[in-house]
Amino acid sequence: MEPKTIRVIAPLPPKGNVAVRHAGQVIFHLDSAGLDVRPSTTTHPAYSLDHLRFAPKAAYREDRGRLLGGLDTLVLYPEGLDFGQISQELWWPRWLEGVRRLGLVWHLARRARRAVVVFRPRALKKPDYLAILALAGAMKLLRPRAVRLTRQKNPPEAVVAPILGHRPPPVSPEEAELASLELAVRHGARGEVRLTPVWLRAAFNRLPAEDPLYGEVKTLCEVVTHFGEGGLPVLDQPGGFITAAPFGDAPSTVHGVEMSGFMLHIHQARRLFDRFPLTTADSAQAYRDWFLSRAPQIYAHALHRGAPEQIDADLSPAGLAAALHKIVNNARFFDAEKGVAPPVAAWLNTPLPGGLTRLQFVLAVLAHAPLSGVQALQKPWEAVELKAWFAARAFASYPLLAALAGLAVPPTKPEALTTGNSAADTGLGQNQRMSDAALKGITPKRRFCLHHVNADAIPAQMLRTHTPGTTHIGFLLWELETLPRAHALAGKVLDEVWAPTRFVQDIYRRAYDIPVTWVGKGFDLPIPAPFDLARLGFAPGQRFFLLSFDLHSSVARKNPLAAVHAFQMAFEGDAAARLVIKTSKPPKNHWGDPEKQMSIIKKLMARDRRIILFQEHLPFAEYLGLIREATALVSPHRAEGFGYVPAYAMALGTPVIATDYAGTQDFCTPETALPVPWRKRLVRPGEPIYPLENAFWAEIDHDALADAMRQILDNPEAAQARAARGKALMLRDYSIKAQRARYLKRLKEMDLV
Repeated sequence: MEPKTIRVIAPLPPKGNVAVRHAGQVIFHLDSAGLDVRPSTTTHPAYSLDHLRFAPKAAYREDRGRLLGGLDTLVLYPEGLDFGQISQELWWPRWLEGVRRLGLVWHLARRARRAVVVFRPRALKKPDYLAILALAGAMKLLRPRAVRLTRQKNPPEAVVAPILGHRPPPVSPEEAELASLELAVRHGARGEVRLTPVWLRAAFNRLPAEDPLYGEVKTLCEVVTHFGEGGLPVLDQPGGFITAAPFGDAPSTVHGVEMSGFMLHIHQARRLFDRFPLTTADSAQAYRDWFLSRAPQIYAHALHRGAPEQIDADLSPAGLAAALHKIVNNARFFDAEKGVAPPVAAWLNTPLPGGLTRLQFVLAVLAHAPLSGVQALQKPWEAVELKAWFAARAFASYPLLAALAGLAVPPTKPEALTTGNSAADTGLGQNQRMSDAALKGITPKRRFCLHHVNADAIPAQMLRTHTPGTTHIGFLLWELETLPRAHALAGKVLDEVWAPTRFVQDIYRRAYDIPVTWVGKGFDLPIPAPFDLARLGFAPGQRFFLLSFDLHSSVARKNPLAAVHAFQMAFEGDAAARLVIKTSKPPKNHWGDPEKQMSIIKKLMARDRRIILFQEHLPFAEYLGLIREATALVSPHRAEGFGYVPAYAMALGTPVIATDYAGTQDFCTPETALPVPWRKRLVRPGEPIYPLENAFWAEIDHDALADAMRQILDNPEAAQARAARGKALMLRDYSIKAQRARYLKRLKEMDLV
């Protein structure tokens, strides 16, 4: 007779939970994503039978039926359903999956002889909490003696203890994983089975001692065991993820502690001055220890120093496991075969019956390599399919290790790769989307990477994308003429910098000894959608000045208060004048407004109803419609790398008033706009993202700005003439077509296309 099963629906903590086995009873968990059912200490999905799929319906019903079979007791922690992890974007699939999860609980509670629902404070969002509360209440009304509701923080084994009559002992991870294997064999796993160290040990235990492979497999098991837990990081990343070292990194000494240039760069880039001041040998050693343990996880790479470690000719299981650790570590930075003693290399490259070498097989086990069925787990060292998997997948992340593993490293294909965060609504994200459009369909001669990140992130970005022979170009933005020290390493490791404006080009030319090429910017705007001025309380035809910026950026740099003061100076007593400030929703505790400009503006608005703060989100086309409706756009910025909003306004034919400084100088000239004079002002602490000594930016002349605003209204014909010339400039030089032409010209000069 099938033993009765206690099913626990609860979120798994990061390292798994305690499985419970009592008289043949096994507690199962529905994990925090709500998609996998497994013995509670199994940290990876072992086979597809463990997957509780909520779609399609047929598969869901089949898996639901399996869960309901042999059920005795249900223990439900509602947060284990984890509605917040439902990933569908549309509301109705999210709703459907949520209903299915509640339906699963309902069926389990009806089938179970006993059910316990454990509510914990603040574990669920209010709508989900109310849904579960209603479901649990209905269960209690229908089955008052079988259903118990409780509110406590006890772990599952403590909740189950009264049911069993005692607190059950914990089960080891190995036993829990073997329980998964037993279920897989019993039911016939559908699809993919993953090879694990525990399952290798189970296969070895079935091997007769007189089998010729007994000693061989025993040694393999011991090597895997000595290697330790946690799997194999060499295989964690998807194919094509490259971590070969892209640049030399000469070491230096800080208070007697050897550090690489990349280590010192990360200290600057992550601003670890307070945590690790590097003023003493102890703090320097503490930082080095932090870097060596954390950098591989953060950057998928860590530049070690010196030659690869010599691997001793120790053929004991512990010695071979230590050799594997050193080989994997060296494979990030050096040729893996260097430093390996010949006896160790000979042992690693000896083939097994299935065709894999010992090295390949051990790494496949540590990587939880996939197998097509349960039968392959009986003697996994004979699984021929692992050979194909290994060659196709294993060392895409670590090509330097492939030679030692007996694999040929495929040559790098010529490709044009852009990197960054193209989904971000930032200047850097816009730059990458622009480059993707401009480079679409090109055929490069050699592989090159165009990186759209700030210079302090360039070294780490290169570590993630490098292959031998790759050319690295940084498409950089910056708003201050002084660079942080964290930008220095980029100038040593990049092959070239592309700059969107002459302003940015001059900054990096002064700082770097590599080519810094102006390539400009390009964008093709959609057709603006009509914007209803009634949303601002305006009648049709109302003239108004528009100031627009993102509150998540630096308010101090955008300097909106200057426009408010100039507007009040220019139109004192003019009841018809209007100034609209279009921003985003304000973030909490915003770092970029140390002068409290927005607070001052709101106080001025309370006394001057002509100033309107508009913070509603607009679709981009409608936002362009607002810019097109404006009488003029005002940009009193203190610094700009490019200036997208003034550029958009100019492309739409809206007159522009802007500080005559920084990136906007490329297109805001006296012929196309009203550039406003300024004076130098030192940047105060807290105003920029990076603290910089002796950095300055532009403080716009308020009187001149007020005069420019009056000119727009006093002489609209001249304003429109300038706007027409500005629009022609944008259509000619700032389109994606023009950008593509500049890119191709420079790439041909670099012999990349």
